[in-house]
Amino acid sequence: MSAIFGIINKKSKFTDGESINRIKEAIAHRATNGSGLWQSDYAALGFCKLIVYPQQINEQLPVETADLVLTADARIDNRDELYSSLNLDKQQYAAEPDSYLILKAYQKWGEQCVDHLEGEYVFAIWNKTSQQLFMATDHIGFRPVFYYDSPDELIFCSEIKGVVAAKITPNYFNEAHLMHYHFRQSPPNQTYNKEIFALCGGSVLKLIDSKTSIEKYWTPKSLNKYHFLKDEDWINCFKDLLYQAVEKRLNPDVPVGITLSGGLDSTSIGCILSELLAKKNKPLYAFSSVLPLNHTGVEQDERQYIEIVNKHCPNIIQTYVEAPGKGPFYNVEDAFEKDECLPNGFFYIDHAILAAAQEKKIRNLFTGFGGDHWVSWKGNTVIYQLIQQKQLKLALNLLKQFSETEDKNLLQLIRTEYAVYTAFYKRLRKLIKPDEVNWQIQTVLKNDLTTKYSPFVDLSQKIDNKANMQKLIESGFIGRLTGLFANRNSYYNMNSSDPMFDKNIMAFLMEAPLHLFNKNGYKRGFIRHAMAGVIPAEIQWRKDKLPYTPDFVRRTLQSREILNDMMAHEDYAFVFDKYFSKEIIEKHFDQIEPFAGFSNSTSVMGIRMMQAGISCKVFSYLKKKNYLFT
Repeated sequence: MSAIFGIINKKSKFTDGESINRIKEAIAHRATNGSGLWQSDYAALGFCKLIVYPQQINEQLPVETADLVLTADARIDNRDELYSSLNLDKQQYAAEPDSYLILKAYQKWGEQCVDHLEGEYVFAIWNKTSQQLFMATDHIGFRPVFYYDSPDELIFCSEIKGVVAAKITPNYFNEAHLMHYHFRQSPPNQTYNKEIFALCGGSVLKLIDSKTSIEKYWTPKSLNKYHFLKDEDWINCFKDLLYQAVEKRLNPDVPVGITLSGGLDSTSIGCILSELLAKKNKPLYAFSSVLPLNHTGVEQDERQYIEIVNKHCPNIIQTYVEAPGKGPFYNVEDAFEKDECLPNGFFYIDHAILAAAQEKKIRNLFTGFGGDHWVSWKGNTVIYQLIQQKQLKLALNLLKQFSETEDKNLLQLIRTEYAVYTAFYKRLRKLIKPDEVNWQIQTVLKNDLTTKYSPFVDLSQKIDNKANMQKLIESGFIGRLTGLFANRNSYYNMNSSDPMFDKNIMAFLMEAPLHLFNKNGYKRGFIRHAMAGVIPAEIQWRKDKLPYTPDFVRRTLQSREILNDMMAHEDYAFVFDKYFSKEIIEKHFDQIEPFAGFSNSTSVMGIRMMQAGISCKVFSYLKKKNYLFT
């Protein structure tokens, strides 16, 4: 994907050319296929180009009219509709860039143009006459943009580092980012820099009379669009939407890749891609995290399932990625620069896969990321919700179906599918297991820090997945995740495509009947049935799942000495004094041990330990860059 940036001086002072140059230098890696700059006395807008789709080939940005200047990073999906609505000459259809359609839409509908755009985009329009800026992100927030707003100037850029390069005020680390790293619950518009914010999905930023305002123009809600009476019709529509979500993001004329795990999500996207590319006689490049063939530990990987997918899709060209010699503390500072947030504990495999994809010259990398949020949600609380809604007959039918598919009696299922979600059961468990440590909640943060932020952290179990997803999308949380992938991939000269969060699919799921997620007594039942005949049966009905990074715990144990050295080194003393408890680390580290299967308490415990070490590395790095920790 491309990138945009800009500086608006609110005091009618000349725009500092040095600031613009610093932004360009900070994001020079984004100018894979060129760059552009428009500048006046008090404003500057810029563009860095990455060609993924044919309509980008002739795109030259920023573009200027008599009164407007536009810069954009966009893929517009409803081009046909816009050409008709805007009465445009279709003879130029293939050559006109999507930014042209955005400009024409703005000229006709003004700020309401966002109500007519579908796709992934971020754009900024400067009105030279009124001296006003209008900036907007797509509904979900697939294309990120960050901004710094002071009394003197507004700076924006697709990457945080571009904003940091231009602003002249001191940089303060935002402590809330550390809490988000552990609990994923800080306000999504915040970043690791206290003065820099994200413009989240479905939002517009306006600068009028030197005053900045943020408004939401879209929130996810049920549109009462679907009225199917039969499960099969819901399932077929779901399948069609998944195909559309993939196809709209696909340009078969550039090398296309998929991060393939062998699970339901990535296999679904991979098989759809394979089918669409095979029709064009094009290959699909797959990249998968696996253990070495000579591995002798208890851990297991997904190789057997990946090979089933490869056999099912003969146009797949497979690359296995092992990342030898790398671990949770490998080149952390570089990962932080690329991710622009505290890296997750297995970032090393993320970047190893991207490096492997870059070697194959992949220009568009698809993922199945996010499927388990909603598209392939397990539906663990479905029966509980149905009982709460007094849909007892439907709940009983599902329990009977689960009894057959999981070979469990009804009493067992009533406990696992209903009782565990009741307040009584939770109180009883605390009485029976008072010393139980839940590492999904427990961290190695200092107690006074977690206490300080506890009023803002909701650790309660989310029963209503629809309501929870609506909140995550509306707040911008989902967009920040996809935006992270988008910017990370750009370092490797490729686009990130995450169709599992497609807006039309999200809108569909707002209306889909709850029981479909447990269809016929299967967890993830909705996508299992939607992908019938698309993915191999061995994947469609598999109930096990193995880790994305199968030897993460082993690599964590191999990092023990590095973590010990950090706890003893004066360079990291301020981190442990302020944020992390050495005592908790020392008490629990020896409890970590390799395991077979998807997850256990050890895996999350290991993640918590590595979060401390990764944070130490990043904080020390930021301190050397003169960040203030107050």
